[in-house]
Amino acid sequence: MSERTSGQPGASAHAQIGTWAGQRVAALRAAGAAVFGRRWGGWLAILVLTLPALWPLVRPGFFVSDDGLFHVYRVAALAEAWRHGVFYPRLFPEFGFGYGQAVLNFYAPLTYVPGAVLALVGINPATAVELTIALGFLLAGLAMYGFVRSLWGPVGGALAAVAYTYFPYHLADAYLRGAVPEHFAFIFPPLILWATTGIFRAERPIRPLLWAALAWAGLLYTHNLTALLMAPTWALYALVMALWTRRIGRLAATIGVLALALGLSAPLWLPFLAESRWVGIALGPSDGYKRHLAPLDLLIQWQPFYRYRVQHGGQADHPLSWLTAMMCLLALGLFAWRLVRRQRAEAAPIIGLGLLLTCGATFMITQASLFVWQPLTPILAHLQYPWRFLAVTAVGFALAVGALPALTGRGGRRERQRAVAALALGGALLVQPLPTIAVQPLSLPAADVWSADRMWREDAAMGQVGATWTGEFLPLTVEEQRWALGRPAERPMDGPPITPPPRVRLTRLGYDQVELTVETAVPMSVRLHQFHLPAWRAWLDGRPLATRPTGELGLVTADLPAGGGRLHFAFGPTAAWLIGGGLALVAGLIWAALAWRGRVADRKPAWAAAMLLAIIVLLLLNRLGVGRQMWTPRPVNATMGDVALLLGYDAAPTRGADALDVTLYWFALRDVAANYKTFVHLLGPDGGVIAQHDGDPGGGFTPTSRWRSGELIADRHRVPTPAGLPAGEYGLKAGMYQPEPLRNLPVEPATADGRVDLGTVRLPVR
Repeated sequence: MSERTSGQPGASAHAQIGTWAGQRVAALRAAGAAVFGRRWGGWLAILVLTLPALWPLVRPGFFVSDDGLFHVYRVAALAEAWRHGVFYPRLFPEFGFGYGQAVLNFYAPLTYVPGAVLALVGINPATAVELTIALGFLLAGLAMYGFVRSLWGPVGGALAAVAYTYFPYHLADAYLRGAVPEHFAFIFPPLILWATTGIFRAERPIRPLLWAALAWAGLLYTHNLTALLMAPTWALYALVMALWTRRIGRLAATIGVLALALGLSAPLWLPFLAESRWVGIALGPSDGYKRHLAPLDLLIQWQPFYRYRVQHGGQADHPLSWLTAMMCLLALGLFAWRLVRRQRAEAAPIIGLGLLLTCGATFMITQASLFVWQPLTPILAHLQYPWRFLAVTAVGFALAVGALPALTGRGGRRERQRAVAALALGGALLVQPLPTIAVQPLSLPAADVWSADRMWREDAAMGQVGATWTGEFLPLTVEEQRWALGRPAERPMDGPPITPPPRVRLTRLGYDQVELTVETAVPMSVRLHQFHLPAWRAWLDGRPLATRPTGELGLVTADLPAGGGRLHFAFGPTAAWLIGGGLALVAGLIWAALAWRGRVADRKPAWAAAMLLAIIVLLLLNRLGVGRQMWTPRPVNATMGDVALLLGYDAAPTRGADALDVTLYWFALRDVAANYKTFVHLLGPDGGVIAQHDGDPGGGFTPTSRWRSGELIADRHRVPTPAGLPAGEYGLKAGMYQPEPLRNLPVEPATADGRVDLGTVRLPVR
């Protein structure tokens, strides 16, 4: 993204492109240097100007928003996967009431990486998401500043950065919608356009080509819908640049950019295309977007300070502010005046394109655009909400505002005064949408985030599943209504027990793997407490074993012959994952080769190539099993009547709370109609109960009437530890009981009190 300039656009096919304005741009740069100082002054100024956008984050707790909590849970889940050595988890096993959701198999993961890094070092995932939002604002502002600075100097860059950062939809994306991936995606459009500009300006376009490919891959890994919107925007920008600079041949380089970006992002889009037909995404888009197209009379809001969501959920959730409209008209008027007077406008094609993007994208959120939406419904309806086009409006608006210093005056001594006046105008853009951001605080302790219990409660209350609104990750083999998944079965029936009872040993567990040893005299089915997807694989004594969905919940099921053996379940890898990884490796090698070719002029791409290849190879090896952790739960092997086997348990201190998390691993011996309760008791030195937890298994959302014969269920209990509990060894007991009449189920081997002795656990001082 070089800023070296010489030559005249169109002067020669071999001329260097870039004297955008000659003396005029030089004057603008000098004025910018006078205002900001040289070197890093402008960049530091953008950081300072962005800080007011972060004020809703400067207070304890999280904040209420449409989707923000979903992304907090995903950050925590990604960090948890990393703790188990899984670097790119396609599956979040605890989502969906513990039945598992393949979120990152279909949804871009890059947004969650910064937050997961912070969570991994001990920061509350909710705070980590807030810091991710802050990072998104800062990087988006810097990216827009760098892009527009390369066109119209530091003052124009600063104006554009302020316009982009404080565009009302950008703020609403973060604080009202809580759409963290879409918010984070604001970083990449300026980077893509900046690098694309370099492809047509530079004499040797290798370096900007490399950065453009990385920026595009970054956008694809961050938010696929913004990438969908940016694709035609980028194509139009590249065409305008090619025609203006008369370097039509450079369009081939943009095709190379796209090929490299698609190769680098193949691990995301290839599995999406191959496997999305198995989940709710395959149900396709609806025409619900029609309800959100804005009437023209509601397109612009005329209140002095911007008011968010005057009509929440209606046709004009995100209208333009009057100041946005006035600034667009100002830029349009000045641009038209210069064209009519035949006065030169620096980078005129880009100014015109910025105005076109502003008007065109804004038009697409209005009812007048319905004739465009209808024939393109199979594509555009995936956007769900027309106002997503405002992300493109923000880019065009920033370009139009950034061009204002270049559209006013003809240079001379008053350039510095014009620069100061332009920055004052930027101050109005900054202030106008800020005072009315109403951020409602939300208490979100770390213990609530690290455990799935709160997520499950919220899903149950909203009738949803998997911390999402639309069930797009729910497998189509699930026949039960999603609002009923966490409730007892409606008409449960007792089923026959497995006779004779099998001998089952839980040998090893992993993040998305299970290994059991089963001895059975009769053929039987073994089920996981996970929704089935084709990525679930099974092996019996090392030989592949078919899996299938069973029951109304479509559980992962493998059929064992008499005799049994060592049964291993694992989620993936599928052919699409491995092919996508291979394509990414090939694209990374090509990127590295191009970077190595340009190493003499600039070593930065060479360093980036080494890092890129290291990341791709590391992810591929990890996908094949390198670095993944497995552990063996503490064995128990007790039988609860003819209902279930208690195979083992894990116990660990609760993160962020004075409690002990105990996970019991049950193996159902039959379908049951009753809803039995399970319990864990923490015992003092005298054998008395000092703390306990009991209730329906699975945090209350997997009642035993949902269990199926041969199913393995992880049943976590959070046992609060008394304040001031001295360090030492404490006993644990567990069991199962029927509530009416109250009695413990008989235990085999028999115990006097109907409880299973789990042994002891060492607790620290509280």
